[in-house]
Amino acid sequence: MFEIRIICDNPDVPRVAQSVLGAVDAVSVRSYPTRDRARTRLYITAEPRGTHADCPECDLDGMTLWLTPEGREEWRPCTGIGYEDLLAAGLTPDARRREPWQHSTHQ
Repeated sequence: MFEIRIICDNPDVPRVAQSVLGAVDAVSVRSYPTRDRARTRLYITAEPRGTHADCPECDLDGMTLWLTPEGREEWRPCTGIGYEDLLAAGLTPDARRREPWQHSTHQ
């Protein structure tokens, strides 16, 4: 397990998060504003990408439909995080809520 720390401009958070989350299996995602509130600190605790053999989000094929920051839908590698959890963590376009996300069934 490892942790990734990213600092990026607020409008870039969904794009940056989706890029990173597509390469790992996230265990938790947290986001906090920087002191000047102009940027966001994003912390992703993750593991190397697995097989997704028991993943409920991607129907076991390792791919899932993502809403991109540009408003398109694309098939991308699954993170194991459902859309509602991405929304709650503030990782989707126009997300207003910013709640930490923790994988509740991680082993």
